[in-house]
Amino acid sequence: MSPATLEIKTSTGYITLGVLDPAGFKVGGVTPIANGGTGQTTIAEAIAALLPSQSGNADKALVTNGTSLLWSAITTSSFTKYTFAGGAGTGSTRTHTWTKPSSGSTALVFIWGGGGAGAADNGEGGGGGAGSNCGFGLFPLTDLNNTETITLGQGGQATATDQDAESGTNSTFGSHLTSYGGIGGNDDNGKVALGSTPFGQGHLETLNNTQLYRADDFQYTIFSGGNGGQQRDAGDGPKVGGNAFFGGAGGGSCDASGNRAGAGGTSIMGGNGGAANAGTVNGEDGAIPGGGGGGAEDATPGNGGNGECWVIIL
Repeated sequence: MSPATLEIKTSTGYITLGVLDPAGFKVGGVTPIANGGTGQTTIAEAIAALLPSQSGNADKALVTNGTSLLWSAITTSSFTKYTFAGGAGTGSTRTHTWTKPSSGSTALVFIWGGGGAGAADNGEGGGGGAGSNCGFGLFPLTDLNNTETITLGQGGQATATDQDAESGTNSTFGSHLTSYGGIGGNDDNGKVALGSTPFGQGHLETLNNTQLYRADDFQYTIFSGGNGGQQRDAGDGPKVGGNAFFGGAGGGSCDASGNRAGAGGTSIMGGNGGAANAGTVNGEDGAIPGGGGGGAEDATPGNGGNGECWVIIL
């Protein structure tokens, strides 16, 4: 017989134990798992017989707990983002209710207050409004309530009145986070509206008119708002709004030359600042979220950008 077989004689005949094939020995019959086999005759069925049951475990991966093998859900990088803007309410605030989802483990929260409005100094030029800072929090979902009230600040509302401009109002995420509104621009005296920081609202600061005011001066942290452009006298030249990373950028300023005005600052994640305009052209509004409004000379400055909130669930 070719190939040769290994057999054992019984009282009723012969039982084949295996095939003595030159390419490899093959066991005859099916060997149970308890006896060192798989109890199956195909590769796929043999593997399935050795693994934990696959029934009801679709899209899971095989892991070990140090003692035995088991199926486990595959970790993915998916997330859910909730964006809140506008909303109910009147005046300087808007409200929303966020409901904690049933899935996920961690919440990343970004929140901005309202940006400051630009100022008008009739016949002389006006300063830009400052940007709001970005409040940031990383929370286990178990630390948050089933619902949280989100209050969004409104950007400062500009007027053509010869006075310091209106500041933006604060935003809050429950009792966990506060983002401070940007300070309104200055109408004279060479002051700068400093961008708000995560530690409190900014303020007006007097700088020497001959001092070079860079867009990144007074950038306290990457979450701070940008400064408003400094109000300037005729011939001193306008100033651009301060840039920001996460916070809103500041609005630009103009001088009394009638044709010179600074651009608004830019922000990576927050709203850009509005550009100033000289003469009788209105200043531009700051962008949402939290950008400062641009200044004006003999017109209406730009409003500050309203606040906004993002809740990202991982």
